[in-house]
Amino acid sequence: MRPSHSAPVALLLLLMLSATAHAEFLVNYTHDAGGTNTDPLNGLAARATYDLSGNTLSVLVENTSTGVPTSFAAADSLLVSLGFNLPVGVSIFSGNTATIGSGSVGLGSWAARSAGDSVAEQWLWTNDYGGDLMDSDQPLATRQVISTSDGQGSGVSTLFGGGSANVDGPYGGIAANPVLLAVPQSKPAVSNSILFTLTLNGTLSGADLVQVANDAVVEFGSNARYLDAPEPATLLLVLLPLTLRRR
Repeated sequence: MRPSHSAPVALLLLLMLSATAHAEFLVNYTHDAGGTNTDPLNGLAARATYDLSGNTLSVLVENTSTGVPTSFAAADSLLVSLGFNLPVGVSIFSGNTATIGSGSVGLGSWAARSAGDSVAEQWLWTNDYGGDLMDSDQPLATRQVISTSDGQGSGVSTLFGGGSANVDGPYGGIAANPVLLAVPQSKPAVSNSILFTLTLNGTLSGADLVQVANDAVVEFGSNARYLDAPEPATLLLVLLPLTLRRR
């Protein structure tokens, strides 16, 4: 069972977010949630910043690792999936864009790509659960998944930008900055962030956003290691008027 966050902190966040037109919520994922490699994390970590405006959800996913577990291969060191559970009745309508984040660069066969360039051809989204530990009957069961791994998406999965998903994961994933294990020149990757924008078929309240972000899980490699949010919560909340939205 994943850790629950302290009631006073959660209540305060819910009250602050209840009437917010625009919200940005950051979560550090540093807690061991399982996987095939059981060595100490050794600095393996990730961060996701959730930006909500109406029914548009943008998520900046970063590999913030300072080290990797012993025996990790280069592919295992890549952040390849973000799984989360939207409220009942809300799902992803479309995965619009997947672009290299600000200050990040392409690696390997994506070496010519830079911040703002699309990597959509290697990233899928699904409302039908993930694979391995994120499958529907597994401990980290997650309905909505963003992934570059062909092992994710147990039902219908779609590429960002449209089209049937045909990805070749875990390459296409996100390496740390600086890169911890060299990515082969023939394989694609990004260091150190990718920005995803999605359209939802409904709207989320600020409280919903808190819940989604807190309960999300990230995957490294092909089922190599999963991380979720630790206890106590390490959450940074930023409330902004719509006119001051960070672009």
